[in-house]
Amino acid sequence: MGTAGYTFSDLELASLRKKAWQMLDVKRIPHVSGCEEEAVCLARRWGESPSAAAAAAILHDVTKRLSAKEQLALVKQYAIPCDDVLLASPKLLHAVTGAAVAKAEFCMPDEICNAIRWHTTGKPEMTLLEKIIYLADYIEPTRDFPGVDALRKAAYEDLDSALALGLSMSLEEVRNGGAEPYIDTVLANSYYQKIIREEKNN
Repeated sequence: MGTAGYTFSDLELASLRKKAWQMLDVKRIPHVSGCEEEAVCLARRWGESPSAAAAAAILHDVTKRLSAKEQLALVKQYAIPCDDVLLASPKLLHAVTGAAVAKAEFCMPDEICNAIRWHTTGKPEMTLLEKIIYLADYIEPTRDFPGVDALRKAAYEDLDSALALGLSMSLEEVRNGGAEPYIDTVLANSYYQKIIREEKNN
């Protein structure tokens, strides 16, 4: 069993999928389904619980279609600690509210909720499940962008190298768009770039 320590039956996952998909924009379902498929493959590759990875992937975008006002209502409802940058960015905020909904409405364990919480920004010292969901969201089969093939290859060869690559690509995309990267992504990138440098020097 993987580090998440939780398993779900096929029936439980089917029920979870049905409920979660009702909360999604129909156009997002192929992405979420692809993320689940990728997460299960990565879990099997790296020794995580495939069903725990599936559950986290199924729920990772569960609040994505909500408006900014609805997201903020969830922040208030669940008393979620947020800084001003998160509060002003629904794209980032959905990971935080999604984790809260996974906990409150789907009774998910903390390990799975945390994987949902960090799937957009990443953070230093991510757990195996957190790494898997971050990368599965990035490289699932419907994704098509420059560099995705290299990122897919890295994800099955060395998770930390894949994280370093994915985080640097994310930062580049944000900066090229004229925005200031979120601090958690900057810190995560620095952390995993350092790990890769140290590995190369040993």
